[in-house]
Amino acid sequence: MRSALEQLLGRALSDDEAISVRVYQPHEAPSPEQQRAIAGELRHYFAKIDDKTKGIPVGEQEEILDEAIRSVRPGYRSTR
Repeated sequence: MRSALEQLLGRALSDDEAISVRVYQPHEAPSPEQQRAIAGELRHYFAKIDDKTKGIPVGEQEEILDEAIRSVRPGYRSTR
């Protein structure tokens, strides 16, 4: 089984790696009307967030985002 998986991947597996398989049924894409409605909701949501950050300098906003990302991905390094 291992060699078959390695052949599918095109490389050897290390002992500390795991492979998982997920099975799901694809669904239809949302209709154009649903996509527009969802996009409108997202614009409204982000506009509310933008209002909350108006008094925070951009550099400080970026530091806050970097800190949040590092809290879940300790090896993260900003590309800015």
